[in-house]
Amino acid sequence: METANVEKVSASHRKIYTDIVIDAAPDQVWAVLADTDNYRDWAAFLVDIEGEIKDGAEITIVFQLDAKKDKLTKISHTIQVTDGAEFYWAEKGPGGIRDNHHFKVVPREDGKTLFVQSDELMRGLTWAMGGRLSQMYVDGYQAFNRGLKAEAERRAGGV
Repeated sequence: METANVEKVSASHRKIYTDIVIDAAPDQVWAVLADTDNYRDWAAFLVDIEGEIKDGAEITIVFQLDAKKDKLTKISHTIQVTDGAEFYWAEKGPGGIRDNHHFKVVPREDGKTLFVQSDELMRGLTWAMGGRLSQMYVDGYQAFNRGLKAEAERRAGGV
């Protein structure tokens, strides 16, 4: 079960929302997210994080925007973390685009986890590139979410 949508708030502001239900406990999902050394083994789109998932840390995100091409894009961010629950960054990136990217682990009553990955693209060249970027991002986030689900469920032993 998963959801994905893009909301065009204005010409220079887009909101992206994706989620997926993972058949693993929230601490198991968080353990996969925090295990940055192994992103290359399971993550799509966001293929690597260099650094640790801890509050105030500087990390470098490695994206593969187009799965058909080998080109990787690296962007450094300072992240904010609520341990076991969420991490995010909110900084200006290339083209002056402000990026508010969230990863959230939400416990469900049935013991499963709702994983939410959302983003806001604002300002800068969003007016020119927002539509194309938003669609690439939502596709990439869904691929990442599916990889996270598969890895978390594999590590949990198919709970």
